[in-house]
Amino acid sequence: MRRKSTLVAGACAIAMLAASACSAGSLSDEGGGKALELDGETVASQKLYDAAKKEGTVNIYTSVNEVATKAMQDAFTEDTGIKVSGVRSPTGRLNERILSEHGAKSLPADIIAMPDDALWKDLVDKKMFVAHKVPNDADIPDEYKGADSVYYAFISAPTTIAFNKEELKKAGVAEPKSWQDLLDPKLKGEKVGIVHASQGAGGWNLALFMRDKLGDDYWQKLADQKPLLESSVGSLGEKLGRGEVAVAAARPGVAGDLADQGAPVGYVWASDGVPMFNFFIGQVAKSEHPNAAQVYMNWAMSKRGQSVAAKEGGDYSVNPKAAKPETGGKPMPPIDEIKPYTPTTEKAIGLREEWIAEWNKVFGYRG
Repeated sequence: MRRKSTLVAGACAIAMLAASACSAGSLSDEGGGKALELDGETVASQKLYDAAKKEGTVNIYTSVNEVATKAMQDAFTEDTGIKVSGVRSPTGRLNERILSEHGAKSLPADIIAMPDDALWKDLVDKKMFVAHKVPNDADIPDEYKGADSVYYAFISAPTTIAFNKEELKKAGVAEPKSWQDLLDPKLKGEKVGIVHASQGAGGWNLALFMRDKLGDDYWQKLADQKPLLESSVGSLGEKLGRGEVAVAAARPGVAGDLADQGAPVGYVWASDGVPMFNFFIGQVAKSEHPNAAQVYMNWAMSKRGQSVAAKEGGDYSVNPKAAKPETGGKPMPPIDEIKPYTPTTEKAIGLREEWIAEWNKVFGYRG
């Protein structure tokens, strides 16, 4: 059900310190030195690990949400002793910063982790990454490997329908089961929240899904509802938790985190399809901390890193040996059971500019 693509990705929505029981990490003898092993896998040779520890830190530019980014820093540093620094920003803004700093030959990132097929392809075409094959490359399905090991897919991220139970009750609306339910007249007037189509992979993928699978007229029908348009998945989630919107297109991890914080929030796998998009991860060429960057790449694709991402981040791992994804301590359904929609690379890139311009007109969005 996943697409065969020349684009693959990743990003690291990783675990809290409380998840340390998952790691089963150790240092093993390797030619008189110590290699880094986690969950029975060699994540880094003694030579690489020693060099990475001397560098001491890895600088990551990512558009993974704030909670997952913090969790990733804790888990990776706990497992390796290597500190994490860097920048976290929404995909569009992050991409602008990367291009600006790269153009000025002042990009400090060792790792870039973000989604969006078109934006990522542009970075690849600019020769921004250096090839690195992770130790468990053979475990990763081919559709998640970039040409010549220049990058990998890390996670496949679903978009679900999240809702505030109290606000739905006030509006006299039943919990939604499909995207068609967002067209209920009682939800008109900023009671539905979505990110705009040019926000990044999440916004564009949702817009593409709605037109491609729900019909050419769905955009207009939803626009007639006067939805709240947001530029950030995180801020939209906060508004859902506070009851400023009753329904929102959101990742399972966002909805699960809100529920864990006590908000009356739930989510549903829409019966008419679940938009999916991949995150991408690559090691920046000529970076300041190349050895620490390699260890991070290895960790992110290992059974350990993938398991933590799936259990804590609410996304689907690409490593078949990893643990199954969870939200709120409950397992998510197998990916083939949720009616996933992952557009072809040709659609994701070829239609992007034209359709986003049309979406902006339909929704009256001026970013």
